[in-house]
Amino acid sequence: MTIEKPKQPSTAEVEKPISYTDHYYQKGHWWLKIRQTIVIILLWLCVVIPLYWTLSSTILAQKPYLYHAWRYAEGRDLFYFYDLFFLIAFIILAIIIVGATLHNNHRMKQHVRKEVQYDPEQLRVRKAKLETFYTDRFGQASFRKSVRRYTVNPDQNLETHTIQKLYED
Repeated sequence: MTIEKPKQPSTAEVEKPISYTDHYYQKGHWWLKIRQTIVIILLWLCVVIPLYWTLSSTILAQKPYLYHAWRYAEGRDLFYFYDLFFLIAFIILAIIIVGATLHNNHRMKQHVRKEVQYDPEQLRVRKAKLETFYTDRFGQASFRKSVRRYTVNPDQNLETHTIQKLYED
C-alpha cells in the first residue's frame, strides 16, 4: 500500500493574488442585501443605544429635555471614577482601528488581484454604436476633435435617455 503525498503548489500558485467580489453591490441578490442591511442597522443600534444611555445619564444629566435612562448618583460617580480608563481605552482602540484600516488598505492595493468588472466585448460594441451615433449626429470624429467651438442646432440636442436607449437596442 502506497501513500500518495499531497501535491505541493507551485510558486506561481502560491504568489497568485487573491481576488474578491462583493455580491451586495451586484444586480440581484436581494435577500443578501436585505439581510446584511438589517444586521448592520441592528449592530449600529447596539453602539448608539448604550452610548446615548451613558451620556444622557452622566455628562448630559443637567439637560431636562433629554430622556435619562437612569438618575442614580452611584452610576455617575462610577462613570467619573473610570473616566481616565475610558479615555485611555478609547485612544488605544482608535490606534488599533486606524492601524488595521491602513494595513487593510495597503493589502488591498498591493496584494489583491484586480479583476475587470465589465464585459470587454460589450464595451467594444457600445463604443462602436456611440461612435456611429455621434458621426451621424455631429459629423466625422476628425472634425469634432479639431473644432474649437461648435454650435449645436436644436434638432441635434439629445433627449434625456438617448444613450441608454441606444445601448438597449
